[in-house]
Amino acid sequence: MLLAFSRAIGAARRAARGAAADPVAAVHEYRKSLRRARALIAVLSPSLGKKAARGFVRRLQAAFRTTSALRDADVLLATLRAVPAAAEDDLERHAIEVALELEQRRSLAETSEILARGLRSLAPLPGALEITLDPEFSTRDLERGFARSRRRERRALERARETQTDEDLHEWRKRVKELRYQVELLASTGSRQLKKREKVLGELAQELGDVTDLILLEREIARRERSGEIPATAGLRDGIQRIARARSPKIRERGEALFEDNPKLFARRVIAERG
Repeated sequence: MLLAFSRAIGAARRAARGAAADPVAAVHEYRKSLRRARALIAVLSPSLGKKAARGFVRRLQAAFRTTSALRDADVLLATLRAVPAAAEDDLERHAIEVALELEQRRSLAETSEILARGLRSLAPLPGALEITLDPEFSTRDLERGFARSRRRERRALERARETQTDEDLHEWRKRVKELRYQVELLASTGSRQLKKREKVLGELAQELGDVTDLILLEREIARRERSGEIPATAGLRDGIQRIARARSPKIRERGEALFEDNPKLFARRVIAERG
């Protein structure tokens, strides 16, 4: 666990060093590395205790948030280009693409400094985790962490199914990604079944991400429309909403069918499949 955490922070550091050459890839790898680090802290949370775990998470979240604008500019543009075009919204789409391209260029110019600033706050974390984590940490403790993460994911799914709101769907997506990264920790040297679990969770997280990106795109277009940055875009926004709404129920159904309902059983099987 200590080695995996150090590697995640190290990967974020390498991504930051490559920001000048390829800022888009650097932001993607940096954010993915911090997600892995946060997922690891989450699975260790029962052993670390709530207060210590919150301390690590606060640092990681702060470094992660600084990249939100960098990520949004790139993802919004890619998501818009993936939405099927309609002849009646050509002018709207072009205006939005131009605005997003300008925003992307401005954001990418600041990438190196933003990533470097975030890394400065992360440098002490591997050493702090080594001091904080109980030397007697065992497989049983890891099992408790996986059961906790599975319970959180199940609760988030139930909430998303009950409310059907965009916010709760996004929360479920975060819990699925967290669980995926935790299973990934063990899957690289685990059984074929464990690798399959990680792959299925990854696919579900990607499908959820595609939907939440559409939701974010529609909201950002609406915000820019209200502020007068772009012309009225009701037709385009309606089309984006229809795509997101059509996909959401199917993804929830897939999530409900995944793996075991019992978090303790899920955790035991993950540990057993690790070997």
